[in-house]
Amino acid sequence: MPGRRTPRCRRRATGSGAVRTTTFDNASGTWSAPRTLSSGDAQYTSDAVITPDGSVHVLWPELDADQQHESVWESTLASGKWTSARRVGGGRSVHVEIAADAVGSATAVWGASSTVSSDTEVMASTMTWPTLQVTESTVPAKVFLNGTSSHSAAWKPSWTTNSPVASWTVTLKDTAGRTVRTLTGNPGSATTIAPVWNGRTSTAAIADNGRLTWTLKAVQYGSGTASTLQTGTIAVAGGRPAFRDFSGGADIVSDGFGDLLRLDTSGRLQWLLGTGRGDLTGGEIGGGWSTSIKAVPFGDLNGDRCNDLLVRLGDALRAYQPGCGNAPSAASTPYNTVSSTGWKQYDILTHPGDVTKDGRPDLIARNSSTGAVYLYKGTSTGTLSARVKLYANWKTYRKVVGAGDLNGDGIGDLIAQDTSNNLYRYYGKGNGTFAGRVKIASNWGGSYNVVAGVGDITGDGTSDLIARDTAGNLYRQSGDGKGSYGTRVKIGSGFNRAKGLF
Repeated sequence: MPGRRTPRCRRRATGSGAVRTTTFDNASGTWSAPRTLSSGDAQYTSDAVITPDGSVHVLWPELDADQQHESVWESTLASGKWTSARRVGGGRSVHVEIAADAVGSATAVWGASSTVSSDTEVMASTMTWPTLQVTESTVPAKVFLNGTSSHSAAWKPSWTTNSPVASWTVTLKDTAGRTVRTLTGNPGSATTIAPVWNGRTSTAAIADNGRLTWTLKAVQYGSGTASTLQTGTIAVAGGRPAFRDFSGGADIVSDGFGDLLRLDTSGRLQWLLGTGRGDLTGGEIGGGWSTSIKAVPFGDLNGDRCNDLLVRLGDALRAYQPGCGNAPSAASTPYNTVSSTGWKQYDILTHPGDVTKDGRPDLIARNSSTGAVYLYKGTSTGTLSARVKLYANWKTYRKVVGAGDLNGDGIGDLIAQDTSNNLYRYYGKGNGTFAGRVKIASNWGGSYNVVAGVGDITGDGTSDLIARDTAGNLYRQSGDGKGSYGTRVKIGSGFNRAKGLF
């Protein structure tokens, strides 16, 4: 196999001397410098076996210090390192053979003659590796990135094993099973595993808030076989906010679940928080709002690692920064005016996520009179760029909804319901445009007067949908991670009293 360092061992001719080995590198076509496994008086022949995982066992007879008796010795190459020679048997050995199984345990067989007779016995010894396991551990259950740009040691777990390890791997995955980061180490022959995670993903981006699953694997020193030792979860806060997650913060553990915003007839806005079990629970309430506002739960526009809220008041658009875990209050929540005019023209304002792959939230708007659809990109200055026209006329759609990431590619997507109640998806391409539509349902949502892409409320890492029908019933349709949704599930009633659901 190109690039793999393949150990090659040859049986020596009868005689005595040191035991040496060399390794052939397929990539370079050269042999390594010889390595001495034993400088003692090795006798007769040596034998070797290569196991399926690439480790090598070498066996040889060697005269004891008094030069009267032979003993059988063994050394193992695993993870690129040889173990020290170890004695496995004795008795004037005249021939040695060794075999190994798929997990690296070895059986040695040799002929041994007595010092007082010429009879030869067949002797055997089996070397099995003790089951590698963790004896002590300290694993923080929470990681606070604290809104800073540098966290060189955000998560510092440690494990102690009952046997030395040659190498270890800690894999961090999100709730959808995607690998966020892989940490590795090669301690050589230590029994302590101590990785350090800086809160960054494999692409050096800040990790999302929410729950991660970790898995610890290690290769036992001398065996060459990787074992899964432990798994667990950690909660990340103070990182990048998940899509539509408005709970938690740098000092509270964010849950990573999407949330729904409700406006009541008294002008109060309340977050209905996703539980991770597929339903919603009541959250913070902020008051003082006009019941005619159009609210758009948005991403982190100003870089404080908390999702923001766009609010259209009359013809103006404001970007409110309530901070993590706080409900927006009309009187006290800080805001920036995106534009003081020009926003009444839109009957649809929705946030699909990041559709340009620049790490910033984006806005989709539809002109009510022409049906033209525009993209407003989030900028590094905490506002929106000038609009870019995407489509000339989408009047045929009753609803256009920012759905979040439907297929796990990290790009925001759209769904659209036409006047015949067909449902389509538009995958974001990552350059600010969308791929051609794909029909995902027929006869869909004819009784719905509100549809919102709320992010993940089921805890499986995929974006879900919330809809309200004309009777005030609230339904969830769980995303399947493949661009479609499952059968609807009723999760509430009485929501026709809400002035708005966003």
